[in-house]
Amino acid sequence: MVFSLIVLNAPWQGQAAQSAYRFAEAVLAGGHELRQVFFYGDGAQALSAGSRRAADQPDLDGAWRALAARHGVSILACTTAAERRGATASGAGAAQPGTLGQLLLAMADSDRVLTFAD
Repeated sequence: MVFSLIVLNAPWQGQAAQSAYRFAEAVLAGGHELRQVFFYGDGAQALSAGSRRAADQPDLDGAWRALAARHGVSILACTTAAERRGATASGAGAAQPGTLGQLLLAMADSDRVLTFAD
C-alpha cells in the first residue's frame, strides 16, 4: 500500500509532527511505501524547524532527515505557506521547498493520504 502524509502543525505546536513521524516509521517497517510527507499551513515552518527547536523537544528535523536518507522518502514543505509565516527555504532542514501541485501528484499516486493536526 502507498501512503502520503500531510502535517499541518509545526513541531513546537503539539504532537502532530511527532505522530506523523512515528506513523511514517510504522508504514515503512510494515513493508509499505511512503510516497511523500508534505508540511502545510503552520507545518510548513518545518523548513526552518531546526532553528526553532527548544532544548527539551525531540530532534524531529534530524529524524525526518535520517528517514528520508534511509528510505528515499520525499519530504516537502509548502513554500508559500512557509513564506507567509516568515520561514525561508534555507535548505538546512529535512523538508525541501514544495508546491501544492507536488502534493496533488503524490495524492493521486497514493492509496491512502493521512493528515496530522493538533
